[in-house]
Amino acid sequence: MIRLEPLTGHHDRNGFDCGVDVLNVWLKQTALQHQGKGISRTFVAIPADAAAVQSWAQSGYPIKDNSILGFYALTPSFVLADDLPAKQAKRYPRQIPVIRLGRLAVRADMQGQGLGRLLLTDAITRTAAQAVGSAGLFVDAKNEAAARFYQHYGFTPAADQPLKLFLPLW
Repeated sequence: MIRLEPLTGHHDRNGFDCGVDVLNVWLKQTALQHQGKGISRTFVAIPADAAAVQSWAQSGYPIKDNSILGFYALTPSFVLADDLPAKQAKRYPRQIPVIRLGRLAVRADMQGQGLGRLLLTDAITRTAAQAVGSAGLFVDAKNEAAARFYQHYGFTPAADQPLKLFLPLW
């Protein structure tokens, strides 16, 4: 019932609300610009087809065929070994190429239904499939609740910076 695809101008960015203004504004004003400049790639979850739109409408969700249900953004980056958990840091040189999960958000009325897990799984899969070197997926969690979400899926926090988390892929 959900399709994941790269963000385009066709998607309804203005109709998205995850309850966090900074994420809403970034999607509406910055995501497509960054994508056009090659800074990051944003992937969106949208209804898979007209039947999915109709099903959600019958369940009380005001969703159209181009509604964004959730999104995440990936960007290539470097981190210092000091930013990794000690166990992983000792395996790498001073600077490590990673893919940074810059943003991840789900519509406020759809939170708690597993869509965040789906988005994270897709981000991990895309990171692992990269044709360029990357030690793993790195994320700066916005708060402790977000850090717990990532830890539940195998991310490890840096010892002295619990909101910086890393998922090694090798």
